[in-house]
Amino acid sequence: MANKKRQAIFSLALTLALAILAGLYAKNHWAEFKTLLATPIWLGQWVAIFASMLLTLVINSELLRTGVRVMGVPLGFKEGLALAMSTMGANYFIPLKGGAGLRAYYLKARWKMPFTDFIAQLFAISVVALAVGSFLAFWGLWFMAGTEATKPLLGYFGGTFILGLASIMFLGRIPLTDKVPRLAALARGWDVFRANPKVSLWLALLQVAYYLVLALVNRLCFEAFGVSLGWGQALFYSAVQLHSTIINLTPAGLGVVEAFGVLAGQVLNFTPAVALLAQGLYRLSQLTLLILIGLWGWRFLARGKTLNSVTIDGEKA
Repeated sequence: MANKKRQAIFSLALTLALAILAGLYAKNHWAEFKTLLATPIWLGQWVAIFASMLLTLVINSELLRTGVRVMGVPLGFKEGLALAMSTMGANYFIPLKGGAGLRAYYLKARWKMPFTDFIAQLFAISVVALAVGSFLAFWGLWFMAGTEATKPLLGYFGGTFILGLASIMFLGRIPLTDKVPRLAALARGWDVFRANPKVSLWLALLQVAYYLVLALVNRLCFEAFGVSLGWGQALFYSAVQLHSTIINLTPAGLGVVEAFGVLAGQVLNFTPAVALLAQGLYRLSQLTLLILIGLWGWRFLARGKTLNSVTIDGEKA
């Protein structure tokens, strides 16, 4: 309990520190922010952003449904959408991927899904996401005008693609997995997916679709401030955006994702002000979507369900 309290305090302190740094930057470059903010965002742009973001949520829910279905949990469309939405909302209030914990809690309470199965399917989806995202980022960088700054990034995304691909192909065949219980559990989980090649292919196609729609959302957010982003640039930016969420130090990656967006901007040749405003519009749209339909998700999950006295991994939740 004390450790969780320290983590929460650290997360809050880091979020505030990053917010202060962003505020100081905005204060010192207010003229640029004022110029960018003067660009009107038309109704059609808002509709396109919300529609695209809703589509990412639908794809994310289908990834969730596919993962747990392999483990024997027949999650329906509405239930999957509500759970994906609730997870996204919980991430804004609970650091260290708290939304995933909520998801595990619900699946254990509603469907008696073992925590090891939940981790195994989450790991499988994450590995596929790593491989697909890294490949698309590498492809995006490759077709951009080459600079010295892109060379190490090509190496990074090429390496993470190979790592993801190697995990898909060889995890479970390494002797070490039998000696490490947690690794063995992940390997057994992945074996379930590997035994269903159609499901694995479907996961990969869903991840491709997710990245492409996310790239579209980012293009729309940048274009709202008069900055044009090509598809290669958008794929690279989206991959950096999602890779930054691996650093689970703040709720929903607040501040961390923005910092990585600023770094990506140095490669794409747009200023930190542009990156911060585009990411701010992304956050605003996401939160507005949560407010508009998030209540339905919470009520749907809670309706007729008792989530008390749930045991996860041997501990009472």
